[in-house]
Amino acid sequence: MTILSSRQRVLNAIHRQPTDCVAAIPYIYDMAAAVAGVPLKDFYTAPEAMVRAQLALQEEVGHDIIAIGSDNYYIAEGFGCKTTRSDDEIPSLIGPPLADLNDVFDIEVPNPATDGRMPVMIEALKLARKAVGDEVALRSPGTGPFALASYFIGSQQWLMEVALVEAGLDDAKEVAVLHALELATEALIRFGKACHDAGADILHCGDSLASCNVISPRTYQRFSWPYSKRVFDAWRAHGARACLLHICGNSTPVLDLYANTGADLVEIDNAVHMGEAKARIGERVALVGNVNTVTELLQGTPESVSVSAQRCIDQTGAGGGFLLGSGCIVPRFTPVENLRALVATAHSQPYPV
Repeated sequence: MTILSSRQRVLNAIHRQPTDCVAAIPYIYDMAAAVAGVPLKDFYTAPEAMVRAQLALQEEVGHDIIAIGSDNYYIAEGFGCKTTRSDDEIPSLIGPPLADLNDVFDIEVPNPATDGRMPVMIEALKLARKAVGDEVALRSPGTGPFALASYFIGSQQWLMEVALVEAGLDDAKEVAVLHALELATEALIRFGKACHDAGADILHCGDSLASCNVISPRTYQRFSWPYSKRVFDAWRAHGARACLLHICGNSTPVLDLYANTGADLVEIDNAVHMGEAKARIGERVALVGNVNTVTELLQGTPESVSVSAQRCIDQTGAGGGFLLGSGCIVPRFTPVENLRALVATAHSQPYPV
């Protein structure tokens, strides 16, 4: 087969068309800043710096996708959340906009073009698309509805409110919880559409707080799943090339629900066995994963990374619909040679296997 561009390799793999080799799409944010020598604060506040860092890393490693993004709060800041600005760490939440969830009716959905750091991300996508043309795939940033709603009052308080509603102990708060989820869903829909228009190939919904390590499968099905589905439906209607769901932790109990969100890709954390994910949902969605980000990419060797990457290919590659990736975000100080080993293992394999 003719050698494909990275972008075409990724899109073909997602849609189960033949490719020249396995696509390598590790999930990388601030590692790019560390490798390229870009100051971290510039990386998450200045689109030019973010893109410069990602282009430098992609040129050095050769992975098939550039993931634009840095943290979880660029949309939340548009709702009035206060976050840190540090030279050493990516932003974290220090001040939710609400003290009481009942006040959620007083806030409005922000504008992706003007509010929070959404304009930073959108401009970065435009600059990256201009720089790589049709050669490299682009992945948008993207939090999830359940996680985004939690930032309105802080995640710990949010989980308490949801638990009380789920248990039927605070019916009065149910309307406020559901309204918060509506606001978050609409914000994510608008942001994703803007990312698509800016050049993103994959629109990303990452609902980290909806992990089965944090909430029960029943709570996920009621308070996260329907809203992710609405997001994906809206993005697809807007013309999205592909939609990706990422939720950290052991998602084994809800894999079938993940496939029913309407996502084109499900990114599998290393807490889940790739073979089981393939058997359960591999006929319905493409799977991404799941080289361990800590024990292999950060702490391992090129040889151990290659072994882990080959395991993922062997367990999941047959029949198409597989892209080799990391279980979650690649740690900032991961050795470059370990990332090269992941990419080399993928690119050495004809596909489908």
